[in-house]
Amino acid sequence: MHQYLIICCFSLQLCGCGLLGVGIWLSVSQGSFATFSPSFPSLSAANMVIAIGAIVMVTGFLGCLGAIKENKCLLLSVSYTTPVEL
Repeated sequence: MHQYLIICCFSLQLCGCGLLGVGIWLSVSQGSFATFSPSFPSLSAANMVIAIGAIVMVTGFLGCLGAIKENKCLLLSVSYTTPVEL
């Protein structure tokens, strides 16, 4: 069970890194192409993907750390935030 949790959290962290990379690529290559509101130019699809990727990556990291250290607080925080992300 211990190794399974580490593998799952590591794959979650890799998915977060992938989302972060796609968001940065969109931000660099597309600029402000998909801006949601003209009054808030920083609220674009690329920035949203970057924010979601960062949150998923941090959650995966905390899950790996909690599984390795067997820290109950970290594992509970990951178990509460993962359903919100999905």
